[in-house]
Amino acid sequence: DLPDILSFDMGGTTAKGALVENYSPLRHYELEVARIHQHRQGSGLPARIPDIDFIEIGTGGGSIAEVNERRLISVGPRSAGADPGPACYTRGGTEATLTDANLALGYLDPEFFLGGKMPLDRSAAETQILRTVAEPLGLEFLRAAWGIHEIVNEDVARAFRVHASERGFDYRKCTMIAFGGSGPVHALRIARKLSIPKVVLPVAAGVMSALGLLASPLSFEVVRSHRAFLNDLDANAFDDLFRPLVTEAAGQITAAGLDAGKVTVSRRLDMRYFGQGHEVEVEISPSLLPEEALAALPTLFADAYSRVYSISFLDAPLEIVNWKVEATGPASDMSERYRVQPGSVAEDISKKGSRAAWFPEYDRFIDSPVYNRYALTPGDTVVGPALIEETESTCVVGVGDRVLVDDRYNLVADIAADGEGI
Repeated sequence: DLPDILSFDMGGTTAKGALVENYSPLRHYELEVARIHQHRQGSGLPARIPDIDFIEIGTGGGSIAEVNERRLISVGPRSAGADPGPACYTRGGTEATLTDANLALGYLDPEFFLGGKMPLDRSAAETQILRTVAEPLGLEFLRAAWGIHEIVNEDVARAFRVHASERGFDYRKCTMIAFGGSGPVHALRIARKLSIPKVVLPVAAGVMSALGLLASPLSFEVVRSHRAFLNDLDANAFDDLFRPLVTEAAGQITAAGLDAGKVTVSRRLDMRYFGQGHEVEVEISPSLLPEEALAALPTLFADAYSRVYSISFLDAPLEIVNWKVEATGPASDMSERYRVQPGSVAEDISKKGSRAAWFPEYDRFIDSPVYNRYALTPGDTVVGPALIEETESTCVVGVGDRVLVDDRYNLVADIAADGEGI
């Protein structure tokens, strides 16, 4: 029941954000492949295929922290990867990374990384942060470590702000869903920067993308370019242009073995005012007949245009540029089966103890309670500062943030206002 979402994934090398508006993920229909200059637009080959519209930056747990030519701390896009990995992995890494900083700040337990299967060396992390960042800048060690962590938060928040503003999306009314190995460590503080009031953290953060592939319904999308003035179309011509696209898209789903009676079809148009060089997407309700859809398009376009640009011109001629059809099969039952069952974990004690962790509101380490996520049950509440550990990640609960465990064992965090809870 969450119509507007920022989906936030941070792993070892990148951070990604995608927007869901009114239950539908935003998309685009052109992307670049084989980019030469990292994530720089224009340095790759354009491909005209449907794609989820997301922003990606080179920031993750393995991102290398260094002093740039302006004598400022920068993190990423260079990454230590998994081999040799961060210095704390003790696999030969000699450069400080975001994971090293998070370990030094107390957010990660060196004895519980990967559920205790991969111990980390905190002293190795501290040595490389001192050598590569703190000493070259004349900073105290903790200032350097916090600087690495906070620069990543701001880099991600800044990229997300630009992405949302270009699409007319207001973060203040949405919910963040955070996952990836590094996502829960940073999610709540990034949400605070973006004025996002609520964050949901599903179970099994590190494999959430793989679970998403299993849970998502099978779909196929067709896009065709055909420029036409809206006033030149009648109901028959309008229907004739859509019909072969519907046949092609639905045929792909039924060819995969799904029942044709369970396939749903959605129709969308890229439209613009005549003379403009950019389009906005307009969705047509499946319940509308061709003549009803034609009559409704001017108003639908004006509403979509004003959401993005806060203005519309009802008397200007309208042009259709692209015709889009998506056929979707039935939803997977994976979403119903994806839950932690009571008694499915060995530990039955939710509070593991406490650990000193750095919180900037106090400008010092705070003895923070540490919770075992797998022993928390629906209705349990955790108020920050606190740490909630699972095998793939740790959720850092900020000062005053309030986390509730829902009936599916998601962590649902209400973000505190600045200064609240101190």
